[in-house]
Amino acid sequence: MNENKFVGAWSLFSSVQSRNGLLSKTFGDPPSGQIQYTNEGRMSAFLMDPRWEKVGVNASKQADLFFSYGGRWELKGDEIHHFIEFCSAPSKIGATLVRSFRFINEDEIELSTAPETSPSGNVYETKLIWKRFS
Repeated sequence: MNENKFVGAWSLFSSVQSRNGLLSKTFGDPPSGQIQYTNEGRMSAFLMDPRWEKVGVNASKQADLFFSYGGRWELKGDEIHHFIEFCSAPSKIGATLVRSFRFINEDEIELSTAPETSPSGNVYETKLIWKRFS
């Protein structure tokens, strides 16, 4: 895979989460966000439900409406790894977010999480579709 295919800025087009097989849209309908990849191996991502701007002083109670992070990135086979250095969720700082990817076409990419089981036993997966900014 050529890393140059990733370089640039992408707009969030679709964000769908599966919880125990039940699908729900996340970060709004339509969602809002962007992800950027540089040639130097740096990246940043912002995912925001459009309702976020109206939250005001109660933002900490609505953290599921906004998520951002940045750091380094690299390809490993059919996965892209995001090495988190900065994050709106402090518990994620230092983590590596691994995403499977597939190019839908030259200007659309799907990033998917592996299934994760929460402490309560729920199984989550997320699929994000990003469109290249033109």
